[in-house]
Amino acid sequence: MRILSLLAAACLAHAQSTLVSLIESAQNNERIESYRQQTTAASLGYESARRSYLPRIDGFANAAYVDRTGGFDAKQTYTAGVRGEFVVFDGFRRDHLLDQNKALENAARHRTDAAKKEVALGVIQRYFELQNTLDDIETLAAMRRQIEAQLSRLEKFKEAGLASEDALMRMRSELSNARYRIEDLEYHSDRQRAELQTITNQTLTDLETAHVVSPEQVQPRESDTLAALRYSRDAKLSEARQQESSALPTFKVEDHYTFYDYYNDPIAPMRVDRQNKLIASLGMNLIDFSAAETTRQLLMAQAQAQSSDLAYALKESRQELQVASLYIDRARAQIEASQSAYDASVQTFESVRRKYEARVVDYVTYLDALHTLADATSRLNRAKRNLHYAYAAYYYYAGLDPKEFVR
Repeated sequence: MRILSLLAAACLAHAQSTLVSLIESAQNNERIESYRQQTTAASLGYESARRSYLPRIDGFANAAYVDRTGGFDAKQTYTAGVRGEFVVFDGFRRDHLLDQNKALENAARHRTDAAKKEVALGVIQRYFELQNTLDDIETLAAMRRQIEAQLSRLEKFKEAGLASEDALMRMRSELSNARYRIEDLEYHSDRQRAELQTITNQTLTDLETAHVVSPEQVQPRESDTLAALRYSRDAKLSEARQQESSALPTFKVEDHYTFYDYYNDPIAPMRVDRQNKLIASLGMNLIDFSAAETTRQLLMAQAQAQSSDLAYALKESRQELQVASLYIDRARAQIEASQSAYDASVQTFESVRRKYEARVVDYVTYLDALHTLADATSRLNRAKRNLHYAYAAYYYYAGLDPKEFVR
């Protein structure tokens, strides 16, 4: 059993962090949980409004003691009973209130979904950026090894009087510069890891290679952000309609069933010990000095403002989707150009390295070729990941969850 535990611990220690697992964890972090709680609260608000219009039954009881009684007053009176109430018609306020709360519930749900998709896109971006940084570190490390090998070779030539001090100092300077850049990138990668760990609530290990499926015949749909704005606007309109309904009558029915008991009652034979009373009431506001109408106008103005926000967000969403499509084309073009530059720089460096070692070209030409190769390698790696991020961005602006297309 101890051996199995050690093996399991070793597997965990060498487990790789996958992009899908990080996204799933991030979509359950504290920020998303806050949105879920808001959705739950909105659902409870709708349920509370719905139940408030069901028949209501109350119990009541009281005791009355009279110090100085008149000719028809009992010294002590005890009353207990139940009262039922049901609103038959309220001018459609109930319907509008339920519509308002249902719209608020839908808005909260879509805000939660929008936040989850936004987090997914953010994790994908940070994941690829961290991999870019780690690749840059590896490229610089390879460059440093090349410089160290050439520096060792130059030092031997210098001892034999075949190399100048300038060449040796320049090579040492390049080595120090490479070490500095590596340390700077290591610090940058630490910050990137910390950001990812904060979002995902996971400790990052080795990053597994990931890619995003190319969008083919994707049917865009309304984004959750737009849906949330639309439902928020609808909720405001329903609230305004409630104010319109205040001018209509309210009709309700009540039933009171009461038990009575008396002590020292001078007219006990004339009293009843139980009584059922059915009450039908009609109420209507006649004059409120335009308070309800002013409130309605206020709510309609707020709804109109939200409609303008929705119209602008819809225009912005369409534009973002077009830009995301163009971003894919640009990323593909960058890969093609970067690949050509990388292939050329590899061939050039190999040729220059052989000539340098044969002392046909000087160290300046060698270092220039080495820098060109390192830069071309970095650009190619970044271009490839930019394309996959462009895919993810396209899914996001098409109203889809990018996580579903990560492999």
